[in-house]
Amino acid sequence: MHVTLDDLPPEILLLIIAYTLSGESIPSNILRVNRQFRNAGVEWLYRNLCFRSPEQLRLFAQTSENAGVVLRSMTVDLTGKSARSDVWLHLREALWRCRNHTEKPGLGQEQILLEALCLRLHSYSRDTSHHVFEEALSVANPRVFRWTGPDPDHHFSTAIVAPVASRLCRVFGTWSNIQDITVTNITFSVDPDGLVMPLLPEIPSLRTLYVGQATFLNAGSVAAIFCVNQMASLKRVRLVDAYCESIWGSRIRRSDIEKAAQIMLPQDAVQYEGIISRIRKLLTCEKKTERIIGGDRVEGSIFLI
Repeated sequence: MHVTLDDLPPEILLLIIAYTLSGESIPSNILRVNRQFRNAGVEWLYRNLCFRSPEQLRLFAQTSENAGVVLRSMTVDLTGKSARSDVWLHLREALWRCRNHTEKPGLGQEQILLEALCLRLHSYSRDTSHHVFEEALSVANPRVFRWTGPDPDHHFSTAIVAPVASRLCRVFGTWSNIQDITVTNITFSVDPDGLVMPLLPEIPSLRTLYVGQATFLNAGSVAAIFCVNQMASLKRVRLVDAYCESIWGSRIRRSDIEKAAQIMLPQDAVQYEGIISRIRKLLTCEKKTERIIGGDRVEGSIFLI
């Protein structure tokens, strides 16, 4: 029996297209195979937007139509490229366009529901457009959010600077759809008055939180997630290479979180025991990358108790 490309089942065709377009290939190469590939490929591209340069994001934000496709995920991966300050402006405009093109008349939808929003880029303390960053992410409402540094894992660098980190945590509280959060290469603000606030606002839908390669993470802020917030859906919190101060200091251990919880609940032994039990059930502190010289070196188990 003679079989042609037109005979491919849609499931197989989409797998081929997704594999090809998820790499560094030029989209037009596979979209020109035939009409079937073009139609399925265009839909996949607009459903799973991926930008690998500031210029791509700018052009989409200024000229895009969504081909009648509902956006499912968006990725901005600027590995090896400088993230200019206007990247947040273009991200906001792109999300606005996608929201407005898919919004049903009369619903007044302010956010666009996404399966995933993934960032892989640096932010900068000298940037004066941090408020635009907050506005941009507030347009989205993803189920999964990931922001990881564009540098290799063994290169301990900061991608999410402290002013952006504080705004990012605020944005999390506006996402009613969020279930999984991953942030790495992040540094947190140090409160000059020693005020301890929960690391995250109350997020009823949150299931997992992963914080990796973090500096100036306050153990009390983590403990407050368990002592102050409710978050009944929370199933797992992972702190991987998370440091109390700089990377020359010590990593956070689970005992640090337990001690901070004890300070927060000194008068209620029953409540304290319940909190400690929940911390030991949900929280793991881990080491992943060791320094060649100096720092908090851990032998044996990766878990920090």
